[in-house]
Amino acid sequence: MEPLASTKFQRVKEIDFGRGIAVFLMIFVHTLWMYADAVTQYESLFGHVIHTLGKGTSAFLVLMGMSLILAHSSLKDNLVRALLLLALGYFMNFLKFIVPISLFGTMPESFIEAYGWNSPLETWQYFYLLSTGDILQLAGISLLIIAVIKKYFDYGPVYFSLGLFIMLTSQWLRGLSSDISELQYLNRLLFSDHYQVYFPVFPWMSFILFGMFMGKIYVRMRNQLEQFYHYTFISAIILIVLGFILAYANYEYHIANFFHHGPGGTLYLMGITLLLYWVIYRLVRFVQDGPIIKGLEYLSKNVTSLYIIQWTLICWGMGIVGFQTLNAWQTLAMMPVMLCLTLLAQVAINQCKSTIKRLMSKPINHQQKSLKS
Repeated sequence: MEPLASTKFQRVKEIDFGRGIAVFLMIFVHTLWMYADAVTQYESLFGHVIHTLGKGTSAFLVLMGMSLILAHSSLKDNLVRALLLLALGYFMNFLKFIVPISLFGTMPESFIEAYGWNSPLETWQYFYLLSTGDILQLAGISLLIIAVIKKYFDYGPVYFSLGLFIMLTSQWLRGLSSDISELQYLNRLLFSDHYQVYFPVFPWMSFILFGMFMGKIYVRMRNQLEQFYHYTFISAIILIVLGFILAYANYEYHIANFFHHGPGGTLYLMGITLLLYWVIYRLVRFVQDGPIIKGLEYLSKNVTSLYIIQWTLICWGMGIVGFQTLNAWQTLAMMPVMLCLTLLAQVAINQCKSTIKRLMSKPINHQQKSLKS
């Protein structure tokens, strides 16, 4: 996820295409999670299909890793971006949870009860919600670490080795805690085994590092893309098979918990991501530059703000729809509604930003003209 655009960023159609499609899918998945009833989510074909599509989080992270290599950002740029991602992550939690509970008073009681709580909430419960670890927290912490690594050890094998280390040790370190209370939350962000932190650094940062390794290979083979994607396809098949074998041998250890999976889960998800990336490459070859590509590029450029907007609107929408109350047809009908609302909000925000920039630039231009005269 890139909240700041680098002036040196080399746009790649496959990355924009993949990230743009992922925006559609994430809105559909989150709509299902928050609005669909239990029968729709867990006992219907529709629910199973959408849940399967929801396992594409790894694709976001792999593409983020590739983008970090292509962007040529400085250490300072990456550190600033990392801190901004963290700030945006907690701001999103404030919008998602605190605003509808405390300011609007519209959050359904059934949502509060899902945490085992009752209204009114106590201070520690508000803090628990505010400190929820989502993908933005993961991206921010990972980028803080990666920024330093990229500055001093910017080599493909380094990224691959670190990704492999995180993948292999994640289950051993799962749930690691500290006797120092001030460090407990940091430990959760790194090694969480429960749902206050959905995306702990171990194992999810491995996807970013593997993406950076891919980015290094991509840059080296920029003039041999057919061969690059051939290797991508072969690697995808191997990883899927290895992940499937490990999951079959010990399902609970490797893949039963999507958010806190083991090495087999990482291999399987990485394989699926590479396979989809190969498919996207094939599709992009037949899609001319036009509205579709431009639209997906727009979504890709705004992926971070779109992520925040859609989660905010979905959570606010529970004040009208309720928490996990809709059947399959009702949920299906809500998906394009939430998609349109998210896109409209993004366009409105971008227009406001452009207007503010234009208004701020007028006094500067006027002063420059006055000085020249």
